[in-house]
Amino acid sequence: MRDYFIKKKLFPFGMALGSIFFQTKKIKYFLWKIFYERLANVPYDIFDWAFMNYGYDYENKDKEPVLEARDEKYRYCIQLYQHSLDRLDVKGKTLLEIGCGRGGGASYMARYMPFKKVTAIDYSSNAIALCRKTHSERNLEFLEGDALNIPFNDNSYDIVLNVESSHCYPDIPKFLLEVKRVLKPGGFFVWTDLYPETMTQKYENVFNEAGLRKVKAYDITENVLRALDNKAINDAKKEIIRNQIPFIIRNIIRSFSGIKDTDIYNSLKDGRTKYYYRLLKKEA
Repeated sequence: MRDYFIKKKLFPFGMALGSIFFQTKKIKYFLWKIFYERLANVPYDIFDWAFMNYGYDYENKDKEPVLEARDEKYRYCIQLYQHSLDRLDVKGKTLLEIGCGRGGGASYMARYMPFKKVTAIDYSSNAIALCRKTHSERNLEFLEGDALNIPFNDNSYDIVLNVESSHCYPDIPKFLLEVKRVLKPGGFFVWTDLYPETMTQKYENVFNEAGLRKVKAYDITENVLRALDNKAINDAKKEIIRNQIPFIIRNIIRSFSGIKDTDIYNSLKDGRTKYYYRLLKKEA
């Protein structure tokens, strides 16, 4: 029954996943949306994983957060969030996460960090339904929303966060305009994601033209690769895929998950894909 459920939800779209990066913007957006809708519709008792990012490994282990036992299996995924916000004073602040996926990152921030409120949006209605069912922190809210048409007023949030999500968007400049609009004056935008190395200058130009001041920007590919190299994480992902994903789409899901020696992993390893971190500020 479990395999039948996953096959019905994922198989019609899994075969297209491997080529998503090579499609036009609108086709790519459409394919990602369908895939994430189907993945979000797979409940935790079948696909027991709260995060969808590739993780981050600190060079300085003293910076690693102390986690509850239930969160240890997500350590590297959590550390990508921790690293993203390390430089900011978040006490009493409001945060908007755009592209929250299965909600693990938003839940972590609401539970471990002294935010006044965390709001998380995703364009997948199934993802939001799953998040609301799974996470119930008092200072956390999940809403359906499009990154290109953020459903909030101007000057609404102290911090906007976007983790490994923007590669799905068909119009990055429009997304950045929306981020700037909803940020309060003096607020910060935190962005981290992967993109093809050939797009590096284009991304640099787009961010430089966004009307936000660059505070920090640097390559974290090596930190992400070390997280993907972790044997325990690789073994956990392999076990989930082996036991819970139909054989016919396992290779696609392995690559999507960044398992060692798969296509996406290898593209990060050989430099064809870069993983970047950016911190920007909306001037007062």
